Parts: sequence; C-alpha cells; structure tokens
Amino acid sequence: MIKKFNRRRKCLFLLIGLFVSLSLSGCGLFVEKIPRDRIGEFAAGGQFITIDGVRHHYREYPAPGRNVVLVHGFSSSTYTWEKVAPMLQERGYHVWALDMKGFGWSDKPRNAAYDTLTLAAEVNRWMEAVNLRDAVIAGNSLGGGVAWLMALLHPDKVHSLILVDAAAYPIEMPPVMKMSAMPVSAALSKLFFSRAVVRWTLAEVYHRKDLVTDAQVDAYFDRLRTENALDAQIAVVRSLDYKTFEPYIRRIPEIKKRTLVIWGENDRWVPLHVGRRLKAELPDATLAVIPACGHIPQEERPEETAKLMAAFMAAGER
Repeated sequence: MIKKFNRRRKCLFLLIGLFVSLSLSGCGLFVEKIPRDRIGEFAAGGQFITIDGVRHHYREYPAPGRNVVLVHGFSSSTYTWEKVAPMLQERGYHVWALDMKGFGWSDKPRNAAYDTLTLAAEVNRWMEAVNLRDAVIAGNSLGGGVAWLMALLHPDKVHSLILVDAAAYPIEMPPVMKMSAMPVSAALSKLFFSRAVVRWTLAEVYHRKDLVTDAQVDAYFDRLRTENALDAQIAVVRSLDYKTFEPYIRRIPEIKKRTLVIWGENDRWVPLHVGRRLKAELPDATLAVIPACGHIPQEERPEETAKLMAAFMAAGER
C-alpha cells in the first residue's frame, strides 16, 4: 500500500512539475477556445454527419478503387493521416479518415462513454451511415485497437486490416496517459494546457524529435482547444480497463482477416514486442518494422508507411 501511495505521489509531482515548466510559453488560462459553431471555419475540406446526436467529422479522398478507412490514435485526429491519405488516393484507393467522438473536429459530449468498445461500435455506425462495407481498416495506436475490434465484432465491414503501432495487450501506460488518469488532471490540464505541452507530447511519440514542426503542433493544439476536448481525452484514459478488455484480447486469434502489422522500431509508447505478438497470434499476418521511427509512422515516415500499405492492399486484390 505504501509503495502504491509513493507511486501516485511521484506521478502527481511529475504532473505538476511538467505542466508548470511547460506552461511558461502561455498557459490554459489564456488559450482561446474554439466553440462548436466555429469548427467549420477550421475544418476546411472536411465533411460532417450526425449519428445518435453526435456530429462526426471525416475527410474523404475519392478514387475508383477499394475503400480504405483510417482511424487515428489517442489525442489525435484525421490530421495524422493527411500525408498518407493523398498518397493512397494517388494509387487509386478511395480513402476515408474519421475523427472519432471526442477527437479532432467531432463532438466531445460530456458524460459520454469513451471506452474502446463504445468507440468501435460508433465507428461501425458511422460506416453504416456513409454506406461502407468490406473496406480496408487501418488504425494507429488506439485506432488500431478499434480496427481489430471491428474485424472481430463487425467482420462484414472489414476486407483486411492494417495495424500501425496498435493498442492490443496490457502494457505500462505512457507518462502523459498516466498523468491524465490522476485525480487532479482535469483541472491541471485546463490550467496549463499550451503549445509547449503539445510539442512535448509529440516529441515523446517521435524517434526524430527534430522532425516535429510548428505546423504540426498548431494542428494538434487547435483541435485540443475545442469544447470539452481535454476532458474527453481524460475520459478515454480513465476508461481503459484491461480486465474488461481481456475477453476480446483472448479472441484475437479468431480474426481471420488478412493483416499487415506496421511498427516503428523505436516506439516508446507501444513497444515492438506488441507488434511481434500480434503477428504471432493473428492467423494471417505480416509484420513490417520501420527503422528509426517512433509511435506514429504515418507522420514521421509517411512515404514508407504509404508504400507498405499500398503494396499490402495491391497484393490482396490479385
């Protein structure tokens, strides 16, 4: 019990120290929020559809080939695919990128369920609403967990899977997610939220920290200053419960869909051993490791990621 208390106290001090040190460039008290009725001004090129009272934002890249659905990770959005999506479109694939509830330009209702099973069910409803079936489902991180759940629970929607540094098995949470689970995180995140915090978090998921750009920081920052965005991220973290999820994890070997597992060799958030285990447990899976790359290959190494995805999908059409 004493050890557990000391760990919590250490995390609390780390959280406070981090936010205080990073907030020197401007803190949450002075961050202008983007209200829901102004989101359309920022979401250029996107579309919206309301499902069960929640407005979902998505981007469509039309082409004559197979539909490809791209699902983002924690604290992310359709922005994470903005380099890869046009590359796939140029190769003839009809690409769709969705902001799940609580993320990006989609609604972030208070007191809603943000667990992974609920998010997967909502992705399924969105696919029904836009009339998508038998699509390639690609997901990164949290979105990877949603993707393989879709293959398990809604196989009619899934032609094949691409799992990019995907959430799957129990691991130690990254520091920023541990901080989000702390009791005081909601108040502190709003107090000290800043571009510096966003830059620090992006540097955590990159192998080459020098590749993080100002434009990228701004893109994440703007989406996280929408109404209830920070509370939604905290709700996602607090809903993570591997005990509830364990029955689904045990069923991963039941997924018969052809699968490409892509992993950044230097991922510190979801280590490579998770990708190797997915490759071993999925009946029809191939593992591709991208060297000198962190947790979000689609942003850090987009050309290599798109090339791997396109080759895998082309082979599946032969």
